[in-house]
Amino acid sequence: MEWVIALLAVGCIFFAAQVVIDYVRYRRAIEPRLDRADEAKRDLRERITAAEAELQTTRAELDPARAEGETLEAEYNDLHEQVKEETTRQRPDQRPPPEASS
Repeated sequence: MEWVIALLAVGCIFFAAQVVIDYVRYRRAIEPRLDRADEAKRDLRERITAAEAELQTTRAELDPARAEGETLEAEYNDLHEQVKEETTRQRPDQRPPPEASS
């Protein structure tokens, strides 16, 4: 009966050794993939950072232009109103000119 227990113990040790060997083989096989994935992750993170910096620069350049566009549009609307008023004053018997769609 002792030889059965000894045989089971040897079998358990053999099984544990096989599990460890399989783990080591799997780890060797998967590590290069993990390294490539980490490298791709770092590369994408750098590209995202560069894109965010470029976006900030573009927004900084766009804000003054947008403000200038709004100012010019307001000035255009004021001039358009002045032209309408002056036309109405000069020709009171005629209808006002049609609105220009902006």
